[in-house]
Amino acid sequence: MAIRNNRFLRLLLLSAVLLTGCAKIVMPTGGPKDVAPPAIAKESPPNGCNNFKGHTIKISFNEFISLNNTFENVLISPPLSKPPTYTVSNKTLIIKFNDTLQRNQTYNIGFANCIQDFTEGNPIPFYNYAFSTGEAVDSFMLQGKIIDARTNSPVNGCFVFAYTQDVDSLPLTTKPQYITKTQSSGAFAIKNIQPGNYKLFALKDINNNLIYDLPNEEIAFFDHTVEAVRMPVDVQKDTTSLQDSIAAGLPDTIEELPEIQLYLFMEEDTTQAFVKLQNKEVGKYEFIYKSKIYNHKATVLSEKEYDHFEIVGRDTITWYMKEPLLDTMVVAMTVNDSVCDTLRLEPFKKAGVRTGQRRGKSDGHTPLAIGNQNAGELYKPLVFTFPYPIRPTDSVPVQIITTKKYTGNDTSRLILSVSDVFTTSLILNRRFEEKVPHTLIIPDSVFFGYNGLTNDTIRIKFTTKTEKDYGLLRMDYRLPDNGYPFVIQLLNGKGDVLQTDILHRSGNITYSNLLAGSYKIKAIEDRNGNGVWDTGNYRKKLQPERVFNFNKVITIRGYWELEEEWTMEP
Repeated sequence: MAIRNNRFLRLLLLSAVLLTGCAKIVMPTGGPKDVAPPAIAKESPPNGCNNFKGHTIKISFNEFISLNNTFENVLISPPLSKPPTYTVSNKTLIIKFNDTLQRNQTYNIGFANCIQDFTEGNPIPFYNYAFSTGEAVDSFMLQGKIIDARTNSPVNGCFVFAYTQDVDSLPLTTKPQYITKTQSSGAFAIKNIQPGNYKLFALKDINNNLIYDLPNEEIAFFDHTVEAVRMPVDVQKDTTSLQDSIAAGLPDTIEELPEIQLYLFMEEDTTQAFVKLQNKEVGKYEFIYKSKIYNHKATVLSEKEYDHFEIVGRDTITWYMKEPLLDTMVVAMTVNDSVCDTLRLEPFKKAGVRTGQRRGKSDGHTPLAIGNQNAGELYKPLVFTFPYPIRPTDSVPVQIITTKKYTGNDTSRLILSVSDVFTTSLILNRRFEEKVPHTLIIPDSVFFGYNGLTNDTIRIKFTTKTEKDYGLLRMDYRLPDNGYPFVIQLLNGKGDVLQTDILHRSGNITYSNLLAGSYKIKAIEDRNGNGVWDTGNYRKKLQPERVFNFNKVITIRGYWELEEEWTMEP
């Protein structure tokens, strides 16, 4: 009996193992991923209601929701002195007012990417809730686009203000009566406002106080007031009370309304201040200032004065010392006739290095580097570049090895000379054979920087391009007849400026020997004729200079000629 029971148990165990091995465990897929934002199920009171007397608004959705940063992403127009309290209960958003609402006033509450579903975080891009404490919801609006004045690109997440008063000091002192934010396209719409003319501004409000009060805040303004237009039929149906009459002949969609464009800019900060003295390498000292340098004067106060070369940039004065400092040099630097600082130039200090010592790979330090530009270019000379001014010399040997397919290597030599006492570049005026590999060898220790560094052996390898690698572009520019010159810039695909021209009237520019690739063209309306783009100034009522971009990318092909015409609208 025991044997039979044991056999039965073994058979039962074997069957369980077999069944377990054949079974395939599959996790439930759960269906496709949820990418839809929450949908509104109920609004209490309804969106667009009038005669609002309560203190609470409830908005229910078709799924559980969460709120994302209501401080920055919820806009109430007109603004309230005390912000409402926002709470979420399951699928319902509850808005409780903590401030007394004005009588006979239309309010808009805009949620920008703020309401999102709880599980996946899919946001509603923009949701606007409008109501009135009076008999009807206002049905006029302003719409437009905010453009970055320098880049001509749309500005996202920028405040737009509207005021009923025509007073220039408003954005400097007063919070707006109506407010909204731009979308990623730069577009904005201030809805449900009263008919009339409005003062319109845009602001990148860094401190979120709705006032233009910081020098690094960006602003845009319209030169005159703007008249509000009645909202289209489809917008009114969404956000206004049925008691608000709809006039005949209104546009059907918001796209049919006139669009206002404002150009956002940051004013030039003209207050000057010394920022820091920088000494990152032997013999190089950078005096860095806050703003643009117009003039300067340096007075050496110490007994020993070290000779130097000087380069003045926009906000930086760079000194290259002719010999490394061994002692401290005290300098009084005056900039823009207003800022004077007494500065101490100390000898460069680096562990394990003695000042004035020749540095190379043997002591573990970087030698004088030699860069190059235009290697392999057919129509541009090869240029050697140096990070520090080099001393004059008339005996720099360069070995050139030309590798030909059938005849092998052909070696030649030439001698370069450096005659200028201050130079950071050297041109090699030699035309290289097309479509042939070349190797240039510069021997060790032939260039000496004033900082005491010299070069290691340098090898530069390149294959010279051919005529078939280059194309030609002929542009016909039709300029507005407004009396201003235009700065025309040709840019490569990376946005680097390759060529700049000034046009005073309509005409042609031929761009020869362009490498095959993509190019862009930008134009600047140069109102003050200084050849560069200038920003605006709100207090002086100066708009930034207009920037125009050619409406397509230009593709240059090798051995091709291309003709384009650009008519710039005023």
